[in-house]
Amino acid sequence: MEDNSLKSGISYKIKIPIIILTLVTMCAMGALFIKIAYSVTSSEKQSDNYQYLINIGDKLKNKGLYEQAIDQYIKYLEKTNINTDSHTKVAHTVGELYIELSNCREGLVWLFQAEESKTPYSRNNDLKKHIDLCLAKINSSKPSNLNIK
Repeated sequence: MEDNSLKSGISYKIKIPIIILTLVTMCAMGALFIKIAYSVTSSEKQSDNYQYLINIGDKLKNKGLYEQAIDQYIKYLEKTNINTDSHTKVAHTVGELYIELSNCREGLVWLFQAEESKTPYSRNNDLKKHIDLCLAKINSSKPSNLNIK
């Protein structure tokens, strides 16, 4: 009997749990891989899902409703926290709209955000001009309600 048990190898009582554990482990690893792959691509696709906010902002801007357009653009920027060319473009557009509303202080916040983007930006020269314009306006404006002794 000893020869037969050695020749048959591992018994089925041990093989079946090992096979089951192997399958469970493979399924868990597959699910983990899918989750990681989805999380990487979902942040890129997420900006496409919120494109409608940019479209609404563009329509409002074209109709001269700058404050409402700014709201739509900011919603887009809040929902898409990835650093892309469109994120830079939208931040620059918000800065431009604040300039149109004669609010260079708020505009500079958005212009600087666009400037700090790590992605190459096609309107970089315009961005720098807008920043210089706002800085010049802020530096040239002096408070008129202060008494000077």
